[in-house]
Amino acid sequence: MREQIIKLLNKIPFHPFAVDVASDVVYSIPTRDHVLVTGKLLVIADAAGTFDAVSFDHIRRISFRESAAA
Repeated sequence: MREQIIKLLNKIPFHPFAVDVASDVVYSIPTRDHVLVTGKLLVIADAAGTFDAVSFDHIRRISFRESAAA
C-alpha cells in the first residue's frame, strides 16, 4: 500500500484521494501537502492542522473522488 500511495502523491497532475482504515474511518487527501510518508506510517493533516498517523498495515482501501465535471 505504501508504494501505491507514493505513486499517487507523485502523479502529475495530482488527483485527490482518500484512504479507508475502518468501516467508518476515512481520511481525505486533498493535496500532497496534507500527507507525509514515513517508513511505516502515513501522517495525515486536516485543514485545521490536526495530525493523525496511520500504519500502512491498517489501510484497507484507496478511493477516489468522482469528478464534478460530467
